[in-house]
Amino acid sequence: MHHRFVSLPAAVFAFLSLIVPCGAQGQDNAMVSPEVSFTEAVRIALSNAREVRLAAEDVRITAEDRNRAAAGRLPRLDASSDFTALSEQPSVFIQGNTIQTADQNIWRARLTAEQTIYDFGRTSSRVEQADARTDNAARQEEVARERQAIEVISAFLSAKRAEELRKVADESLATARDHRRVAGDQYDLGVVAKNDVLAADVQVANAEAGVITSENNVELARSRLALRMGYSGDRSVTPAPGAFPVPGGSSPPLADSLRKALEKRNELFAQGAIIREGEAAVSTARTEFTPTFFGQGGYLYEDNDLNPHKSVFSILVGGKMNLFSGFADEAALRKARLTVGRRKEVLGKLRDEIALEVKSAHLFVTEAEKRKAVAEVAVARADENLRIQNDRYKEGLSISTEVLDAQTLLTRAKVDRQNAVYDLFEAQYRLLAARGELLDFLAPLIAAVR
Repeated sequence: MHHRFVSLPAAVFAFLSLIVPCGAQGQDNAMVSPEVSFTEAVRIALSNAREVRLAAEDVRITAEDRNRAAAGRLPRLDASSDFTALSEQPSVFIQGNTIQTADQNIWRARLTAEQTIYDFGRTSSRVEQADARTDNAARQEEVARERQAIEVISAFLSAKRAEELRKVADESLATARDHRRVAGDQYDLGVVAKNDVLAADVQVANAEAGVITSENNVELARSRLALRMGYSGDRSVTPAPGAFPVPGGSSPPLADSLRKALEKRNELFAQGAIIREGEAAVSTARTEFTPTFFGQGGYLYEDNDLNPHKSVFSILVGGKMNLFSGFADEAALRKARLTVGRRKEVLGKLRDEIALEVKSAHLFVTEAEKRKAVAEVAVARADENLRIQNDRYKEGLSISTEVLDAQTLLTRAKVDRQNAVYDLFEAQYRLLAARGELLDFLAPLIAAVR
């Protein structure tokens, strides 16, 4: 009996020991970060991003508005039916006699067709308004695609940058540990004091903290990339190792970029469509002062036994015009004209902002190129400086502080170099976006992976 009770906890422990590793393995599998190439990341983002899908829905919605506006060119068909029950029979007095003129209960059915013959351009103006709104929605969809593309590119580059900075942190930790080993050996030989070893320990601890921070930054950057690709923010996506497409060649002249931007930016086309919509609204407002001519045909059937003509066809040609509406039509026309003027001012403001954006993109590319060149020289000199300080320290010609300072300088130079490299990549892509050529650059890359 005693052995029975002892074996039960042992069995439970054995069972849990089998379950816990399985659960841990399941969690590890859930944390796996799939690799994605640059082109695939952009393709998925343009397909999955909510902003792009919403913009596409706007295009379809405005297309239906155009169909509604064009419906005014087609005839309108209406059908109706009613039943009339009277308390008394309809009748008249003729020579003192009551004569019934209709049944007491009558059922009627009607069918009418009405067609606008001429409305002085009212329907055409409304169709032009709808066409302009559809064009604006299509341009806004392209703007959304461009913005999503540059956002996912920036996120991809940030994830790659974080990985490179983690490598720098690993190298810094390896260098700090190597110096700690040398300082320990020197201390064991009685060449240096204990404080050199302690300083080296602090340097190792700082480097380890840097590695921890860099690993956290890598994971956050991967989650941001997943978010920009249209996934949930708690997911993680790893950029594929190796090279990725980068706009090549030297930067074009600023004047050429300004010209290209004014020719190709979808924001300008979208605003132009908004102006056209306003001009069509002015035309629509003018037509409120004109008549509308129409024709109408109808068919009427009534269940009246006293009516010898139960089925009656009719045709009508006429016109209608509003004579006074409390000056609402005049106010609508003035409003439409003022709206067009304001939208033209917005277009001018947008041109100025795009010009500044293009200039800023050029300056950022130039700045990043110069920073990269300076950083390359700084890394080479910092590496040589650390080598010299290590040799001098081993020979007892320098103190530990000089070595630690050299390590810090090298780490800072490597960080500056990686930041300059990826700042240059991003600046080159943002210059493409500022010129309105980003989607043109990406289109063949995306088509190649489909």
